[in-house]
Amino acid sequence: MIRIIEGDARNISAVMSVMNDAFDPRFGEAWTAAQLSSTLVLPDCRVLLATIEESVCGFAFGRWVLDHEELLMIGVMRQFQGQRIGKMLLSETVNRARGAGRTKLFLEVRDGNNACDFYLKFGFLRIGRRKNYYKNADDINPDAITMELNF
Repeated sequence: MIRIIEGDARNISAVMSVMNDAFDPRFGEAWTAAQLSSTLVLPDCRVLLATIEESVCGFAFGRWVLDHEELLMIGVMRQFQGQRIGKMLLSETVNRARGAGRTKLFLEVRDGNNACDFYLKFGFLRIGRRKNYYKNADDINPDAITMELNF
């Protein structure tokens, strides 16, 4: 059974295991443990964990400012992708944001990433583009697509 629970800095190594499995290093999207640690100590940040039998298989990392929520990163281990875990994490992020009185959820995703379709199906709209935002190993710098979901 998949459970979505709130995590904290004690879960960084488990989150990093998912991150290293889920994100292709060619695109430079993954964060380091130090980046996660320094962000999680801020009062406006949280990490949700997807667990199967107490093992972390996915995460959603976000923060809020006033009445807006931002999904900083979501990841699911490759062996568990396609099992609706990402949708469960995103739904829980939205539910918690709504419950806290937020009115919008923002995110950025690499242009060409299959996750764009996932977010569009969930109801997000494309609202902007950051040119050459991602720096990858092939000296190709894809744009970041900014997306928004209104509650």
